[in-house]
Amino acid sequence: MRNARSGPVVVGVSAGTPDRVLDEAVSIARDLRVPLACVYVDESRVPIGETPDGTVVTAPVAAAGHNERPAERLAPALATISARIVERAVSANVTVTHHTLAGDPVTAIARFAVDRDARLIVVGTRQPGVRASLSLLLAGPVASRLARRQPVPVLVVPLHDRTPLPAAARDEKVDAETDVPDPADVLFGEGHA
Repeated sequence: MRNARSGPVVVGVSAGTPDRVLDEAVSIARDLRVPLACVYVDESRVPIGETPDGTVVTAPVAAAGHNERPAERLAPALATISARIVERAVSANVTVTHHTLAGDPVTAIARFAVDRDARLIVVGTRQPGVRASLSLLLAGPVASRLARRQPVPVLVVPLHDRTPLPAAARDEKVDAETDVPDPADVLFGEGHA
């Protein structure tokens, strides 16, 4: 039998990561008595190499001459998410580290988790709506792509309320909505008629 993983719980974060995802990640790290590694992936950069000490060298995806540097634009948002994570981790007595990676989120998070022998990857789902539904149909969300493409277990934290509605309220809600139903709702018969 294979030994249990000894590394951290990895949580994929972005500027808008909901509190529910952070709370779950901190709670699991606390319960497993392991550190929490918060990973942000900058999709505006791609990895192009690695130095002998393991530092990943990146380059911008955008063409030369672009005036705004993504790192400067993202710094305030990342500082905010970092503060939210640290606040939760300190109160739960969990050690937390922050990592900024580059490239495709699925590839970057999967590689990071495998390299660190992570116990678990925690990610959130997208909010329901047209953009989320199109993303699912075209490329699949990060969570499902992660679950299919690497060996570390993935915990997907739902971001929208799945509390069952009475039939009359559900019918009224469906009539009022103008976006495409979440494919998970259609597949599992939840939320939409």
